[in-house]
This record gives sequence, structure tokens and C-alpha cells, in this order.
Amino acid sequence: MRLTSHVARFLAGCLGLAFALSSLAGTDAYQTIPSVSPQPEQTSVGPQDPAELEAFIDGVMTAQMRAQQAVGGMVVIVKNGAILLAKGYGDADRENGRAVDPYTTLFRPGSVGKLFTWTALMQLVEQGKVSLDADVNTYLTQFSVPDTYPGQPVTVRNLMTHSAGFEDGSVGYLILDSDARLLDPVEALIRYMPQRVRAPAGGDFNNGDMASYSNWGTELAGLIIANVSGLSYNDYIEQNIFQPLGMASSTFRQPVPDRLKEQLASGYNNKGGRLKPQPYEFVMFPAAGSLSATGEDIAKFMIAHAQNGAYQGNRILSDAGARLMHGRALSPNPHLNGAALGFYENHVNGRRLLVHAGNTTQFQTEFNLLIDEGVGLFFSVNSESIFSFSARKELLNAFMDRYYPATLPAVQPPDDFAERAADYAGSYRFNRHSYSTIEKAFSMLSSGISVTPTAHNTLRISGVGGPLAKEWVEVAPDTFRRVDDDPMIAFSRDERGQVAYLLNIGSLPSMQAYRIPSAENPQLHWLLWAAASLGFVVAVISLLRNWGRDKRQGGLARLARISAGLMGVLQLSFLVLFGLSIVALTNQPLGPYPELLTWGLTLSLIAIGFTVLSAGFVPVAWYQRWWSGYERCQYSLIVVLAVAFLWSLHTWNLMGYKLP
Repeated sequence: MRLTSHVARFLAGCLGLAFALSSLAGTDAYQTIPSVSPQPEQTSVGPQDPAELEAFIDGVMTAQMRAQQAVGGMVVIVKNGAILLAKGYGDADRENGRAVDPYTTLFRPGSVGKLFTWTALMQLVEQGKVSLDADVNTYLTQFSVPDTYPGQPVTVRNLMTHSAGFEDGSVGYLILDSDARLLDPVEALIRYMPQRVRAPAGGDFNNGDMASYSNWGTELAGLIIANVSGLSYNDYIEQNIFQPLGMASSTFRQPVPDRLKEQLASGYNNKGGRLKPQPYEFVMFPAAGSLSATGEDIAKFMIAHAQNGAYQGNRILSDAGARLMHGRALSPNPHLNGAALGFYENHVNGRRLLVHAGNTTQFQTEFNLLIDEGVGLFFSVNSESIFSFSARKELLNAFMDRYYPATLPAVQPPDDFAERAADYAGSYRFNRHSYSTIEKAFSMLSSGISVTPTAHNTLRISGVGGPLAKEWVEVAPDTFRRVDDDPMIAFSRDERGQVAYLLNIGSLPSMQAYRIPSAENPQLHWLLWAAASLGFVVAVISLLRNWGRDKRQGGLARLARISAGLMGVLQLSFLVLFGLSIVALTNQPLGPYPELLTWGLTLSLIAIGFTVLSAGFVPVAWYQRWWSGYERCQYSLIVVLAVAFLWSLHTWNLMGYKLP
């Protein structure tokens, strides 16, 4: 009977895996462009001598740590199933003189922990218990993902490629400085359920321009793991990944178990110009980023994936399952990086990497796997607010240039590019933001990504630092390469043939940007807010200045001026409280939304009534010829600005209490 059961499970797993493999056939394969893509040196064999590798990494890390003022960091490099280098730099706990040791020090690699969630989910796919193309609601008993797009359900594959179409949010709840507001995972998923704001990728998964990174979607995958396996998420990961790999110093539990507390590194932020240690961070969605691990443990996980699921006689995935997970599963453009199942692609010096980054408010991490070469590079620092995005990429680029060099062909703009350059010009905003909550207002604080044609027949992209802020030359239709390096971006068009999306920002296939509609142009709204603020000030001054005269005359004219003046006081008070709330959130990003914001939103709601009342007085003022002609024009303009201001508040979800 037991043998029959094992055979049945094996056959079910084979069938499930075969189905999953067959369903990938339509995804566009990655395509180089021979005349512009890097030409790898075929004789490159990668790092060989551990001593030489250590000396090279020491030089890069010493320079970066000094330049970026990082307190501590670690680098782990594996090759051919073994650790080639594992080294700590700086301090894990500067105040107590504890240095970073990659074999004993626990760092918080943030979203790199997602790879464990996706690996666990792939184990269940292999076992035939989960289907990549099943509606996620198949595996949910506690709640359902809404059927926002009938006939287009969110699938497990959508979760693993960040193509489900969820909006995103985080402010005030994703990362906390205490466990007082930490919710049970199911309760957190229900409370912070995002809206589905676009249809999910489907069919051949070549519509990756809609992809948008989702922490909530990863936590949902964690719940599916628990529901299907019958174990808690933590128990499943520990029994099915940590134990087979011998990862004895890793945990998703918050806070870390007592036996590991003394090994945990402090995280540092820049407070008032000084790096200061910060409290332990609690992650609301553990499956998306609560991992604490040593560099040695991460090395074991890297080796297992580099060897297609195998590590020292144990397996966390079958060879076929690992290859499926590592394959290209979503393609925004055949010349750009795509997404694997959980990993995402990067192409550097003509070689394919499977990668994942991780950020908390205190740690920054990069996980890079040259799957064809059997090489992995893990890098992490404990100084999030200091270490820049571009510096994180410099270590990988330096490593690749030294051990896997390539020749980069020079590129020249097409002669006719000037005729098309205007198609791409404009402002773009990341898909990844909140569309339904007050957090959308933070999009107004940024002017977005600006694309501007240059006199050199190239495009200049600004508004995002790092490798994107350079000049780009067209190398294929709607596809561009950086003039001086190998990153690629592309644009996609809508059904009318108009450029609508900017793809592969920062070489990330889940970080696309859409063209900002004119009605949501931040500059327009800032100009409107400035003009409305001036109008509110004038309304208050006019009320005070004419108080005596209006009191003597009485009647509706006096009431009209009082109405506009009170409207001005309320909206100016809202603006002050909103500004103070932004400052408070900046100074305490791990805290909840300040109560000042709620007060401000309340005052603005009250102002709606006075705005409507003031608007009603405008035709009466003109009909009955209240005040002078100049005063009537002034009053009318103030009301127009006030109504436009309400429209702006509505646009950015600042009308009402749209808090997450």
C-alpha cells in the first residue's frame, strides 16, 4: 500500500511538471543583437585562485565601503559546488566591536528571501499539489482574490513572475520597528489586499510590460504553501529547505530564535548625518522578506540552485523542476531581461544571470547566479540609507569584467532616428505604486522618469539614478542600448501604436513604467497647489480686511466672504498638516501614518462644504453686483482654484480617508 502511494505521488508530480513545462512553449526566448550585444571572451573560465579572488574583492570592497560609508558587509562567492570566498568587511555591531563573519553573522537580506518562498512553491508543483496555471483561489480557504477581470484569474505563475496586476503599497505597515502592529499572515493579507489594477499576464507571457513587483503576491504564495502542505510557512521552509541544505543559522521567524540573537547584525541608518544602529525590523509579509541568514547558509542555497536542486547528496528540487524554475517564463521584449519563476534575469557581458535583490530600511543585498557557469555571487551591507544603488551594481560589474570579460561593440544612432525621437519623449511613472490609497500621493512628490531626445540622436533618461541616467541609442525598433555599456531598455506601444511603456528599468523585468497621463502630471498639480494656496491666502486676507464693512452691510455678500475665508483656512491647515506628515514619515519611515494626516484630511473634507457654498455664491455675486468688478473676479477665481484643488486631491486619493 505504501509503495502504491509513493508511485501515485511520483506519477502525479511527473504529470504536473510535464504540464508546467509544456505550458511555457510560447514565451519569447532571449535574443541578442549581434552587432550591438557584448561578445564574451570564450576562453574565460571565471575565478580560479581563491587567494587572487580574495585580493581582488578586498580592493573593490575596501574602496566601496569607504566611499559609501557602509558599517559592515559580506561577500560570498561559490563555484562548482563549493565556497570559493566568504569574507566579512567592517562591523556587524560597531558599538560592541563585533566584526562581520559570513559564517556566524546573520544579515537581513530582505527580498532575497522570496527565492525560498518560490523554491518551496516549486516543490509543491513538482509533487502535483499545485499547478502553475491554476487560479490562486483554488488553494485559498480563508478569502478569495476578487474576480476583477472575469475569465482572467490570477495564477500561481502570475505570482512567480510578478505579473498578477496588483497595485502596490508599503508605507506605514510593510516594515515595523516593533511587533505590536504585526498581524497574523492571513489577517495581514486580508487587511492590506491590493486592488487588481490591470489584467494579469496570460497566454504566452510575452506581455511583460504590465509586470509590477508585489510583496503582497509573495505573501499570498506563502499562504498557498501553508494551505497545501498543512504546515505553517515557517515549519515548511525549515523542514523542506533549511534542513536538507544544513542551513542551521537561518530563520524567517520574527524575532529570531534566542539561539541566534547574539549572531544578528545591527542595521544602520543615517540619522542627522551620523550612522546609528536601528531597532530590529519586523516585516508584515514574512514570506516576502523576513529572512535572517549567514553568508555560509546563503552559499548552500546558491550551490543547490547552481546544481539544479542538488546539494551534497540532498535535493530541494528535481533537475527538471530546477530547470523549469530557472527558465525564462515572462518576456517583456526578446532583447531584454525577462523573469524566471521567482528569479529574474540579468545579462552582463553577454552572459545570463539569475538574480534577486533585497532591501530593508537597514540592509541592501544582491544575489547573483551565473547558472551556466555554476557560479554564485552574494553581497550584502548593513547600511541601507547610505549605500547607493549604483554602488551595489559596481561589485557585480567589476567581478564580471575581471572574470568574464566581453567586447562591447560601438553603436551609432540610426540616421533617421530624429524622425522618431519625439515618439518616446515624455514622463513615465513606475507601474509599482498604489492606485487606490493615499499612498498614490507620494507619486506626486516625484516628477517621474523623464525621457528627452538629445542633439546626438540619442535619448537621455533622468529622474532615476544609477545606470539609467545615461544616454541610450536605438539598436532595434523601440529598443535601446546604453551608449557606453550593455544594459538594454525598450518601449512598448498601445493598440493605437502610441508609445505607452518604458521597460526594463534598472535591468529589472518587474519594474516597468507607464507614460504619465497629462491629468496626472506632477508639475501640473504642483502648479495648481501653488496657485490654490495663493487663492486661499487671498480669501482669508479678504475676509479679515473687509470684516468691518461686511458686518455693517450684512446679507448674503458677507456670508459669501465668510464661506470663502473659512474654506481657505481649512485648506491651508490641510496643506500644513500634510506637509508635516510627510516630514514625520520621512523621519520615522517604520511608524504608522501620523494622526496629523487624519486631522488634515478631516479639515479638507469639511472644506468641501464651504467650497460648494462659495461656488453657489458666484452667480449670485455677479447677478446682484456685489462688491467691485475686481473683487467679483477675484472671488470667482478663488472658487475656480478651490474646485480644481479638490479635483487634484481626488486624483491623488487625498479626499477622504483612503488609508491602507
